[in-house]
Amino acid sequence: MSTIELFTRARHAKELGIKGTEDLTLDWPAVIARKDEIVKSWSTSKNATPGKLGVPVLHGHASFTAPHEISVDGKTHSAEKFVIATGSKPARPRIPGVEFCITSDELIHLKEQPARMVVVGGGFIGLEFGFALAWAGTKVTILQSGPEIAPALDQEIRAILLESAAKAGIAVKTNAKVTRIGSDKTVESEIGGRAEKFSADQVLLATGRPSNVAPLNPDAAKIELDQSAVKINEYLQSVSAPHIYAVGDSAGKRQQSPVAWYEGPIAAHNAIKGNERKVDFSVFPTAIFTIPAIGQVGLTEVEALKRGIKAKANKLPYEYNPAAGVRNETEGMVKVVYEEGTERILGVQVIGAHAEDTIQIAAMAMNGGLKKSQVGAMHYVFPTFGGAIFDTMAS
Repeated sequence: MSTIELFTRARHAKELGIKGTEDLTLDWPAVIARKDEIVKSWSTSKNATPGKLGVPVLHGHASFTAPHEISVDGKTHSAEKFVIATGSKPARPRIPGVEFCITSDELIHLKEQPARMVVVGGGFIGLEFGFALAWAGTKVTILQSGPEIAPALDQEIRAILLESAAKAGIAVKTNAKVTRIGSDKTVESEIGGRAEKFSADQVLLATGRPSNVAPLNPDAAKIELDQSAVKINEYLQSVSAPHIYAVGDSAGKRQQSPVAWYEGPIAAHNAIKGNERKVDFSVFPTAIFTIPAIGQVGLTEVEALKRGIKAKANKLPYEYNPAAGVRNETEGMVKVVYEEGTERILGVQVIGAHAEDTIQIAAMAMNGGLKKSQVGAMHYVFPTFGGAIFDTMAS
């Protein structure tokens, strides 16, 4: 994603007085090769960590044979406690011809960039890959089954995202029911009662990621599931098998990488020392790595009003941020939702360059219980993208 973002910015560098960048091309195989090297390096480092800490690692396929027993490639091991962190896998909906599609797992290994790609699903995964491929030069069509892409987004943030999609050349079709995918990767669908076909070189399935717990034979350990994930309490403990804990996508509540990083130490602590730590997602920033990126924390304006809170919102377009102006990255907006009267910050949404970084300023302010006006009165480094958070709080 970051490589394509840099590529996109470079191609528009003429507006900054830099000549000769309009004809830049992307070396797709080199991009994938670099990605592979980075992943390999990180994996090697992480794989070595348990050994350095004196923790033995068993490599193989595991499944429960009893509540306190697990078999790894045929050899049985027992334990008082278990932590499940098996992640998730891409969903494959029951659509005729689904075998002709790829998932995000395969997409990141493609050695050849597709000229045309249809994305089935308008959630965060579909949007991230759709934007990346579109700015890389692929003709992208996104088919969303519901009335809106990324339904969890703030409405105004979504509107800006749709404008950005149009600039990237992405065709977005909502209320689209995919009925069949041909062996030539033609996607047949029904949109508004009409049959439509979309030709593609690759069809990307982005229809969710069920938890990957089933291969562990959870019934043998008496693990109750909530859909495909372990049904847990606030301590990340299985409600039916108290000696078992689950984190990340295995717990299934929130499927973002930072969630697994956050929950892992909590589950390990509780499994070893007893249930002392609860998960707390009241202030938990997340990001969507579209181009431009989106950062969000807390409630949207609509969510706050639905809860009966007297909510108001301050908004500041990126074009008013000096750092965005000098870098020619003025597409975007900061929105601060707060409680009328108390000035309690309820949520912040950002779309624009470096949104994934600036949203953390808002999260720290919320976690510290600061009022909107207190943040707005603070001194900050100028000019910076992060300054947009402070300026929006002050307005």
